[in-house]
Amino acid sequence: MALVKCKQCGNDVASNAAACPKCGAPVPRGTSVLKVTLFVVGGLFSLCFLGTCLGAVGAAKKGSSSSGASSSSAAPTPPPEPKLVAIRTLLAEYADNEVRADSNFKDQIIQTAGVVDDVKKDITNSVYVTLGTGRQFEIPQIQCFVTDDQVKRAASLSKGTKIGVRGRVQGLMMNVLVRDCEFLDI
Repeated sequence: MALVKCKQCGNDVASNAAACPKCGAPVPRGTSVLKVTLFVVGGLFSLCFLGTCLGAVGAAKKGSSSSGASSSSAAPTPPPEPKLVAIRTLLAEYADNEVRADSNFKDQIIQTAGVVDDVKKDITNSVYVTLGTGRQFEIPQIQCFVTDDQVKRAASLSKGTKIGVRGRVQGLMMNVLVRDCEFLDI
């Protein structure tokens, strides 16, 4: 039993008492540990969710602004040759050491092939396709965000279809994010 000060008269009162025996004022109740814990966990969850959403929106804007910028006076330069990489290698590298994998693949245009796991839209309504090796419950997978001209092709894909992709690696955020993906026949 802890003693607390009465807000009205300043008398020491037992924390489990209903009222102050001197003045009759209700005893102040402290915040429970459960309430504090829930508040902290809820705040952390909200920050993580907000950070993920803002990161996805920022990456989408960065991808669209960099692809839209071009110089009208210079002749267009051909896109660099993609780095051919096996999907198994790419996923294993990111699962083993994200920093090393980023130094090898981030901001690089890669070309690989894999098995379609899902075709969905994110919270910004961007279409993406997740690819893997075909193993069940595979983490990470490649999350390919498709260009506008590839949306119809993405809509025609089914789970389990083997497909080739080419795009720019953005790094790891639960999955290996690849932007401006184009589908290739294999």
